[in-house]
Amino acid sequence: MTVFEQAKQNPTPARSASQSWQARLELGFEMQGFEAQAERTILRHRKHVGPLRVQKALWPEDNGICHAILVHPPAGIAGGDALEIDVQAGAHSHAVLTTIGAGKWYGSDGRLAEQTVYLRVGEQAVLEWLPQEVMLYDRARVNSHVRIDLAQSSCLMAWDMLLIGRASRDEYFTDGLYNSQTQIWQGEQLLLDDRLAIAGGDRWLTSPLGLAGHRLMGTFWAVAPDTHRNAQQMDVLIDQMYELIVRSKIPMAITRLDHLLVMRYVGDDARQCLDGFAAMRASLRRAWLDLDEAYLRIWRT
Repeated sequence: MTVFEQAKQNPTPARSASQSWQARLELGFEMQGFEAQAERTILRHRKHVGPLRVQKALWPEDNGICHAILVHPPAGIAGGDALEIDVQAGAHSHAVLTTIGAGKWYGSDGRLAEQTVYLRVGEQAVLEWLPQEVMLYDRARVNSHVRIDLAQSSCLMAWDMLLIGRASRDEYFTDGLYNSQTQIWQGEQLLLDDRLAIAGGDRWLTSPLGLAGHRLMGTFWAVAPDTHRNAQQMDVLIDQMYELIVRSKIPMAITRLDHLLVMRYVGDDARQCLDGFAAMRASLRRAWLDLDEAYLRIWRT
């Protein structure tokens, strides 16, 4: 019997120092009424095991885009925990996902905490994976893996924000381990393989070639839909986005890898990073999808 089968038999066990959470969430989004007057994206499939779920689907925009907020009641991931998230956006669908608040990688008793995220985006579909920041506690031991599989015509906006240590307690990452990998595939083509491996007290945390003593690093990945992959158009869009970055004084840089944009933030302010990424998202939504910004209300709480 797997840990997920065990968790399904007892989905909300009492937790002690020696126990761990094993949780899995599956979400499937589908376009309903495509080419009909009432078309919208719906959350067709929802299944959870353990303390990880989506309470309800929301449609705060006027165009049928489905929003969902991921809820993890324990609020953080401790040593021995294993979380799996599997999201599928079907053809022509458009889903926006975020988290209810900041996540946490808690200090570990020596055991590894693991999170696996698998995102699949169908033809002509759009997926916006926009979690709030995650705080890395001292002594955390983490293995995080994200794999994104895109159809040839799909569009992606996804980001990750890692806050190292608790500034309010003057805590830094002096002991522990953090390993992460993000892969983006389009068919059989690997668009990106982004890896980070740091140990507590790693010189990279303070080196000018690394974080230079800053506490927050964020990465925003965006894959253009097939209708907006002209190199010249994308370069013009990047110039416009850089004008916004300069005006807003956001410590961010943009790299174009064919029709994939990689935006990176290094600083100390989670709100600045989120607002900066939200501004870049707004630019991409307007340019690629002819949509309004739709700043998520949960981000203001």
